[in-house]
Amino acid sequence: MTEHGPFRFSPRPNTADAIPWMEWGPDALERARAEDRPILLSISAVWCHRCHVMDETTYSDPRVAEAIARDFVAVRVDADERPDVDARYNAGGCPSTALLAGDGEIISVASFLRPEAMLEALRRVRDSWRADRESLAREGELARDARARRLMLATAGGVLTPEMLDMAIEELSDRFDTTNGGFGAVNPADTTFEEYPDAAALRLLLYAHRRRGDMAALERARFSVDAMARSALHDQVEGGFFRFATRPDRSDPRYEKLGRDQGALLIALAELALVDEDAAEWALAVVERTVAYLVRALGEASGGFYGSQDSDAAYYLKDEAGRLAHGAPLVDRRVYAASTATIARGLVQCGIAFRRRAWVERGLRAVDFLMSEMRAGEAGMYHVWEGTPHGLGLLADQAETLLALLQAYEVSGRAGYLDQARTLARVLEFGWRDPGRAFWDTDDDHDDTGLLAERLKPIAENADAAEAYLWLGRLTHDDRYLRTAQGVLTEFASAPAGGAPRDLTYARVVDRLLSAEPEFKVVAETPPGEPDRVADPLFETALRLPLAARTVQRLQRDLDRGLLDALALPADRVRVAYVCVGRACSPPLTDPEQLAPAVEDTLTAPAY
Repeated sequence: MTEHGPFRFSPRPNTADAIPWMEWGPDALERARAEDRPILLSISAVWCHRCHVMDETTYSDPRVAEAIARDFVAVRVDADERPDVDARYNAGGCPSTALLAGDGEIISVASFLRPEAMLEALRRVRDSWRADRESLAREGELARDARARRLMLATAGGVLTPEMLDMAIEELSDRFDTTNGGFGAVNPADTTFEEYPDAAALRLLLYAHRRRGDMAALERARFSVDAMARSALHDQVEGGFFRFATRPDRSDPRYEKLGRDQGALLIALAELALVDEDAAEWALAVVERTVAYLVRALGEASGGFYGSQDSDAAYYLKDEAGRLAHGAPLVDRRVYAASTATIARGLVQCGIAFRRRAWVERGLRAVDFLMSEMRAGEAGMYHVWEGTPHGLGLLADQAETLLALLQAYEVSGRAGYLDQARTLARVLEFGWRDPGRAFWDTDDDHDDTGLLAERLKPIAENADAAEAYLWLGRLTHDDRYLRTAQGVLTEFASAPAGGAPRDLTYARVVDRLLSAEPEFKVVAETPPGEPDRVADPLFETALRLPLAARTVQRLQRDLDRGLLDALALPADRVRVAYVCVGRACSPPLTDPEQLAPAVEDTLTAPAY
């Protein structure tokens, strides 16, 4: 909340709040139908520079404000707070401007609109609304049919094959910028060039290197990270990465910083450090600055992380002293579950890769915050926390939190994290899954206003969920989790026209499912948190091995007797490690140097 009530506008002078905005929901649609007026839906974000410019210009133009108030029902949505609305009405970026019928169907949609363009769009829709309502209704029916067909084609199913990884790597190779590194492209919504710090692409390249020995993939990842870290896309003063740049050399960045972007990049940097010792040396400084930025600027006192920091070119073009005098850009002091979970994973993984225990502990604090402040029992995870939590029913919050819980369990050995992960996995399966298939983006009881009545199956969020179930399955040897992962991934196996998978994380997770992976079972004599001079080095070495994928567990003889029995491992042995692939395990190991050779020996056994 601000002085504008539930709405957030540019922090710079503007009169956008003079428009009689309503919140998204059935009341707005009912008013539109009762008054026989179309809806203007404005989707913005606190961090979005062009959203602020639109507030300061277009929505502050008296002609625009008058036309909206006279002929439309004005609705304002924050993209971070309502990603479910954004997913259905976004025009290819923020801001988005959608003109809707009273049932929420789209009449027209655009991104940034200057005052004259907005006036023309309003006039065109107003005239069509008054003169040709039947045509608008027919177009709405055609749009609904088209969306249904797209969903059906996207989830038609198919066969999961190892070639999916090959196709994804080939597609990345075709897009790779050999001069500047990275994978920038033109945004079709407004024909501008955009170069994002693409963590999913970096992780896929590093995975391909570790899985297939692909040195070209490693070189592309290393070159891209190095170029990005040296560029204007990386804040060389305060640390952290800006959202994207508008030129191939990463100059002229858009200066907003999103917490989830920092977390995703930390995960990629940790994976690079484990596989490339030379890169780890120079990447450490980048990671240190990024972590320091997160803790200082976005860290919430109770353990979570705020969502973002606003764009302000005048601030970020200054040196440290100039910034201090200017004053820092606005921070969105709302904690989002999915974003905090991603940051937690990045901190934990960097703590392991760079041997910084403080980073691990800060990541675990963030996971504990999610469980204590943003959990809603059988309803899953809340979306937003700002003193109190609110907003239920979003797939991304469940999937990312589940991954963070598993990361926390793996690095700490605390069984409570695994128990919470199992509970959340059950809740997710019950409330979000299309039985036997993939997950919907919203739960069964979610808001169904307008296009929210048409639930979606986003491939990226489903890939994250599938990876979590795969991880759970290999930790617990409960095949039900693996069957869920396979069912989810199979639904998206119909790649367009036989081409590469539509999502890079999806390609990586499919390959994980199809591949044998080592599982490290370290049986300690002491509980987690208490030193064990034999088990601890085994455990820490397993966490740091540069493998494409693996699971690591610190087990206790009494608490984990069921799993030990399932793997036919002796219950009377402690302070040893086993390397397992499926249910085939190595002899007991006591020397960390034995782990890597044992992986080679056991990978010939079938996984499942």
